[in-house]
Amino acid sequence: MKKETASQTEARGGVQVVSRAAAIMRALSVHPGGMSLSAIAQEVNLPRSTVQRLVTALEIEGMVDAKGPNGGTRLGPTISSLLATAHADMVVFGRHRLKLLLDEVNETTSIIAAVNAQSMVLETMATDHVLRVVLNPGSQAPLHVSAGGKALLSAYDDDLIDALFSKELPSLTSHTLKRRADLVTQVQKARAEGIASARNEHTMGISSMATVVNTPMGVYAFEVTLPDVRFDERAKEIKEIMLVHKELLLSDVWHYDENRPEGALGIQSAQD
Repeated sequence: MKKETASQTEARGGVQVVSRAAAIMRALSVHPGGMSLSAIAQEVNLPRSTVQRLVTALEIEGMVDAKGPNGGTRLGPTISSLLATAHADMVVFGRHRLKLLLDEVNETTSIIAAVNAQSMVLETMATDHVLRVVLNPGSQAPLHVSAGGKALLSAYDDDLIDALFSKELPSLTSHTLKRRADLVTQVQKARAEGIASARNEHTMGISSMATVVNTPMGVYAFEVTLPDVRFDERAKEIKEIMLVHKELLLSDVWHYDENRPEGALGIQSAQD
C-alpha cells in the first residue's frame, strides 16, 4: 500500500479545515441571533475545542462575530460585504426604480436577496416621515419573518421550504409564523397575488410588503417597510403601486432579451 506523502497529508488536512469552517458558517446562517460554541459543536458534530479554534480563526478574517448582541457567535461583516459585492449589478440597476418607488409610496423601500434561510438588505432608501422605519444595508433576518423573505420564497418550489425550515419555526415576536405549514400557505398566497406581507413578525410595530422580481442577475425582492399603524390604511394602495413598478422594472430588464422566461413578471401580473 502506497504511503501518503507529507504534502498530501497537509492538503487533506487543509480540505478538512475548510469543510469544517463551512459547516460552522452554514449553521450560523440559520441562527441569525447567534449560537454558543457548545450549540455549534453539537450541530456540526465537532468537539467544542475544535469549534473554538475555528471560530477564532474565522473571527480574525471577519467571517464571524464572536461577540454578538446576545453573547453568541454569528456571521460577521465580511460575509455581508462579499454578498453585497456579488449582487452589485442588481443594486446598480435597481437603485433608480427603488427611488421612484420611494417617491410614490413615501415609505422605506429596499432591495432584498436570499442567503440560505436568510433575507439580506442589499440597498435601502428611507422616507422622510417623522415616524418611519430605517433599515441597514447588509442586515439579515430569517426568510419567514419578513415580506421580502416570503416574496423570495414564492419564486421557488415548496420543496425548498421543506429543506430550509423545520416544522416549528423560530419566533422573533408573538406574531411570527410558528408552523412551516402556515408559511407555505402564505407563500402560495404571495404567488397568486404577486405580493407578500408581514405584520409585526420581525419586530413589533413594523410591517412590510414585497414583490419578487426574476431577473437575469438573479431573484430579488423589492420591499416596502412601514410602521404597522399605517399598514391597514395604505396596504391596498401600496400593493397596486408596487405591482406597477415591478412590471416597469422587469420590462426594462428583459426588454432586449429574447429568452425572457415565461414567469419573469412573477406569478400573476398587476392586471390579473
